[in-house]
Formats: sequence, C-alpha cells, structure tokens
Amino acid sequence: MEGLKIAKCYISPDIPPLHILFTKEDGVIVSRCLDFSISSHGENIKEAKEAIGEAIIDYLEHAIENKAIDELFDPDLEVYWNLYRELELKPEAESFKRNLERIKQEIQKKELVYA
Repeated sequence: MEGLKIAKCYISPDIPPLHILFTKEDGVIVSRCLDFSISSHGENIKEAKEAIGEAIIDYLEHAIENKAIDELFDPDLEVYWNLYRELELKPEAESFKRNLERIKQEIQKKELVYA
C-alpha cells in the first residue's frame, strides 16, 4: 500500500470535514473515508474521489433512513489514520528542512512567537 494523497470532504459548512485517504493498492487507487470506515476505488484519483463521494452519500442516506445516526461514526483502522497524518505532515516537514538555516538562526535568539 502506497499513500498518495489526502483530502477533506465537506458536507456542510456547519459540519466538521471528513478525512479521505487515497492509496495505491494492487494497481488501483483506493479511496477511504476514515471517519466512517468505508472505501471505494477507481482507476485514478478523480474516479476514486467520485466513487468515495457516492459511497459517503449512500452511507449517510442509509443511516438517516434507518435512524442509525448514533452508529454513524466508525473510525477506520489506526494504520490508515497514521498514513493520513504522515501525508498531512509531509509538506510541513519538507518546509522545515528547506528552512533549516533560518530556523537555526531563530532558535539561537531563544525567542519564539506564539500564535
């Protein structure tokens, strides 16, 4: 399994986003909604994104129709969440490495800025 990309899926501005992980497995792109432990696939990321979108809609409609909202959240396996977090942090780690000299100068001042 190779981690390719992550995305956040927004159902509504008032609802927290869903976490989507795209991986390459056995020659296909697998898309997973980590919040609901559902997956789909496609030949490319676009197809996999469309497929997981349809799966999410079906999952939510089924939960609403069957009054199963309390069972809605079913987080996926930790291995997928770890891969998601790794891909999420990758750009920050690369930026940190690129700016190492500037970071070194800032920490020598022993003054940190908090936001």
